[in-house]
Amino acid sequence: MHKIIHFNEIDSTNVFARKNLQKFNDFDIISADNQNLGHGQFERKWFSSPKNGGNIYISIILKPKNIEHLNELTQYSAFKAAQTLEQYGVSPAFKYPNDILINGKKICGILAESVFLGNDFKGVIVGIGINLNLDTNEVKNIDIPATSLYIETGVQTDKNEFLNKLLDNFKNDWEEFLLNGNKGEMIC
Repeated sequence: MHKIIHFNEIDSTNVFARKNLQKFNDFDIISADNQNLGHGQFERKWFSSPKNGGNIYISIILKPKNIEHLNELTQYSAFKAAQTLEQYGVSPAFKYPNDILINGKKICGILAESVFLGNDFKGVIVGIGINLNLDTNEVKNIDIPATSLYIETGVQTDKNEFLNKLLDNFKNDWEEFLLNGNKGEMIC
């Protein structure tokens, strides 16, 4: 089981995780129903909505001893998110370096941020946002072509069930990833 710290609303799960990193353990999860200042790469705003059963807005706190393959973590995370989406009958594609698309529209974004104190590695935070239940009106709030699992399948997704599958998938090959990095099938 994963330790999940859940908020109804927060500015950003990644910002909260970064500010409080010393309080958390390896694989603690920060989750929110809504982020009012969520962001992606280059501080691009991430639209979030708690409506229709919710979406995934999480930050996974990682404190690995071996950081040799840390530069491959975004791709590993994208592969694991895509693997989870496939379990719901869709065919995700990768847009390097940190997006997952379905039918050419963004469904998932990933933001990995390493935290150092001087030269000392303190941890890495992997933010993952996945549009599960946004409807066609809500995706219009996103400044690029976007979609959701609901739009693609016509079925609402149980957020907690999806989150548990995602975290299980993420952990399944984690030790192997730390030792050997991404294998050919994991490179986006």
